[in-house]
Amino acid sequence: MKNTFVISSIALVILLFTACKNSEKKEGNSTNSTSESEVKAKVEAPDGNNIDLKQKGDYTQLYSISEKCKLTPTQLGEALGYDESQVKEQSNYQGSCWYQVTHPSNFTVNYGISLEKWRDKDIVEDAIKGGQENDLIDIRVSESGDTYLKRHPVQGFLLLLNPNYGNPIKISYSYLNPNTPKLTDAQKEGRKQNTYKIANYLIQHYQN
Repeated sequence: MKNTFVISSIALVILLFTACKNSEKKEGNSTNSTSESEVKAKVEAPDGNNIDLKQKGDYTQLYSISEKCKLTPTQLGEALGYDESQVKEQSNYQGSCWYQVTHPSNFTVNYGISLEKWRDKDIVEDAIKGGQENDLIDIRVSESGDTYLKRHPVQGFLLLLNPNYGNPIKISYSYLNPNTPKLTDAQKEGRKQNTYKIANYLIQHYQN
């Protein structure tokens, strides 16, 4: 009888000890889970709710309506790292300009720089937020850190979106050469990267 009582007492102590440990473990897991959730929220919140970027200059001239091209052929060549003989101004219609650029691998692409006349900062802000919320859209911050660069997922053109200005800059490209081969993947990537080079050069050039 005495042995039975001792065994029962030991079993009860073990049971209570195990229950306490499990309870502490659950509480610990719950605390860690809450902490991770809070950290994640702090990281994600600015992306969706705060689009303001610290401005590095006054870009009034860049985003103002003008009959002149935003860049000369020489400046565009400098932006791309090409000799000025590889760049020719093709057209200028009320400040919407196209340039014919001969790439080092001897294929020609037309690049366009124009001003989109939205004239409303709210539209610009909506375009930025829409890009941030859509995983299919490539939107990033410029090298200067004060402008959003948003690429159209189908047409491929690039928009310079600055929350402080209502008129974005549009950088386009076209490749219509029926008598030449289609561009390779590497050439297409080079054309894409050139739009970023032009965008970052524009921002730096007009940074007053």
